[in-house]
Amino acid sequence: MEARDGVRARLLAWSDLVAAERACAAPDRSVEAMTAFLLRHAHWLCAHAAAADVVAEIDETAARAKRAAYPHRTRKFRVGPCVEQQCDGSLVAVIQSHEQLLPSELRCDIDPEHTWPAHRWRELDRRVSRQNSSGGERWLTVVEVSKLWGLSTSNVYRLASVNSWRRRANGRRVYYYEADVLQSVG
Repeated sequence: MEARDGVRARLLAWSDLVAAERACAAPDRSVEAMTAFLLRHAHWLCAHAAAADVVAEIDETAARAKRAAYPHRTRKFRVGPCVEQQCDGSLVAVIQSHEQLLPSELRCDIDPEHTWPAHRWRELDRRVSRQNSSGGERWLTVVEVSKLWGLSTSNVYRLASVNSWRRRANGRRVYYYEADVLQSVG
């Protein structure tokens, strides 16, 4: 959101400058309209004393937006407890920089032998389902629901409220009953 707001703010500032100095109507405040407006006035902007600033700011803003959309780093987030017997670790989803959205594997944060590459996720799902059907309750944090289903945290809270998900709190952290989450978002 910060990157998007940065794009909007820069386009707005430069559009306002062009409109004021050229004594023409400012564009609508949509990103598309401001971009088209600046493109129409690109030759004038290139001759402006602030041309170097325009180029530097737009370049910086575009680079920041690209980094936000396509991060070049390995990201990790907790998925749930490790499924191996006698293991107190947590399974962590690992997303490599070259991947788009899906993790390349799930790893235990304690035992490196407990690794689940993507081609074994169906097996892992069956194993987790068997463990859950044997009486184990699973609770998910807001962040886990958000990451696993690609939802914003505000959407998670909204869905929890609308669908009356069972919840429990541990200090400031809220957990939702996995079966309720699955019934709502699949």
